[in-house]
Amino acid sequence: MLLRKLPLPFLIAILACIAALLPKTASAWQERTAEETLKESERSFSNEAGHGSVTFGLNYYQNDDNGDGNPFLDEALTDIEPVIIFDYNVTDRFSINGDLSYDYVSSASLKRLDGLGHQSGATGDYYYGANLGGAYKLNPDLRIGGSLSFSTEYDYDSIGLGSFVARDLNNKNTTLKLNLNAFQDSIDVIRWNGWQGVRWDGLESSEESETDDRTTLSLTGNWYQIITPTTHSELGISATHQSGFLETAYNFVVMEYDDPDHDPPSRTLGPDSFHPLTRDDDLLDLDEDITGQIYSEKLPDTRTRGSIFGRVRTSLSPATAVELGGRLYADSWGISSVTIEPRLYQWLIEDKLSARLRYRFYAQTAADDYSAHFEMADPPTFRTQDSDLGDFTANGAGIKFSWYVSETLRFDVSGDYILRSDGIDQVLGGAGFNWAF
Repeated sequence: MLLRKLPLPFLIAILACIAALLPKTASAWQERTAEETLKESERSFSNEAGHGSVTFGLNYYQNDDNGDGNPFLDEALTDIEPVIIFDYNVTDRFSINGDLSYDYVSSASLKRLDGLGHQSGATGDYYYGANLGGAYKLNPDLRIGGSLSFSTEYDYDSIGLGSFVARDLNNKNTTLKLNLNAFQDSIDVIRWNGWQGVRWDGLESSEESETDDRTTLSLTGNWYQIITPTTHSELGISATHQSGFLETAYNFVVMEYDDPDHDPPSRTLGPDSFHPLTRDDDLLDLDEDITGQIYSEKLPDTRTRGSIFGRVRTSLSPATAVELGGRLYADSWGISSVTIEPRLYQWLIEDKLSARLRYRFYAQTAADDYSAHFEMADPPTFRTQDSDLGDFTANGAGIKFSWYVSETLRFDVSGDYILRSDGIDQVLGGAGFNWAF
């Protein structure tokens, strides 16, 4: 009965991934990238019991907003994230791993909520996350594992469960892996004006639940293949199904009047009007001649996503390797995207200093329910002006340096800059060290 209720693309992905784990199959998948594979080998100093590693990192993210995206909202955001990652071999068969992270987020959307008289709880702009996992080697060619995660932010709590099974074939030249993850989120529905339990659509208000839920189920099948001693590849397929409250509670859309001289309604009847005489420009970012009313964002309560991705990496010399990766994505909301990402790995000082260069191209179509402008005369049932659901292209470049102080100590520093066609340009940076013991 459960399989009958799942969307067809999700069911097909389940059957395909189960088939990938059967012996002597030619169809299997692996999401792990070449860089992640390298990290896995570096992370543990030894497979022997009592050995492991600890990584301390500090990440930085910032995006600007020049107004080309959502015309009614300043979408600038800054995120600072310290993180700790560890893994430890309890025995030669059983290992544990985990991570702890904290994010401090500063954004216009959160500042808009801070201090509003009717808000309930939207005073913090933080994120805490924790994950604990384990893996067990059933035999030299078969591994199983699982994970438990928890995260919390000012307006939601999330708990996640994960599991995997991995099988080595062809003298370990082939690795097939199947991952299943599930997340259950509890959301405080705090609207754009700080109200909770009340939904405003123009001048009309309606009661709604102060909390809601979201369920996510994701299945990923992976195939990692050693083609030659110097060339490795990964290929993967992933399907995700979400249900529940999928919109962003504090997002809103503007229903614009055809007549800019339309008389503004009384502020006592509802939230701030977008008429120039009544709006609060400290909270909103509007052109002077825009008039309209605020409606809450509303999106469908189900979403199915699918992607196919892969990478090929080859060594040109003992000091140089190149990699080409790509991804195709589509979902039931009408978004489709393509990603192309070449990379260069280079030893600058043999066994001491390495560099990784990458370029990333990304292009996305808009969701069916996205528009930069909506008319008051014909408000749609579903609507969003979230720039991340609009159409845009992005070009990004990044570099990472790794300094190997010894066999057990490594320092990393990285930076990326991304140019988006909708003006939401992004800066990413990171620094940290890994200690293996």
